[in-house]
Amino acid sequence: MSCPARSVRITVRNTGTQSEDFTVVRNDESATVPGTVAPHDSKTVKVELTEDRSTLVRVDWANKRIESRTLKANCKHAGAAPQKTTPGNLPHTGPDTVLWARAATGVGVLLTGVVIFWYGGIWPRRRERVFAKKGD
Repeated sequence: MSCPARSVRITVRNTGTQSEDFTVVRNDESATVPGTVAPHDSKTVKVELTEDRSTLVRVDWANKRIESRTLKANCKHAGAAPQKTTPGNLPHTGPDTVLWARAATGVGVLLTGVVIFWYGGIWPRRRERVFAKKGD
């Protein structure tokens, strides 16, 4: 399936000795593609699908169903096609900085913990006694 165009290619093969007529039909009956295949030959037909909807595509020969498949164009979730670059929309080409940002955050947390531990060790010191001894 070609995602930006939401199209699917269907190949019909004729293994017989005479030319055969066929029809490719979508479930909404709006896209009927008739064709003829020469003996021992194949023909490829392109069918457009509806975005994010299941579409039944079938191949008929002499008003009989030969093959049918339910297809879904899921182009939004498959990833967008490359867009043209404009001055306001430039592609990201530099290195991925997530790893450096995480390392800097880890170092900052570690240094903050060391400073808090050190300051907690010197802060509550007093020279005088808080509670006097009973003998004093």
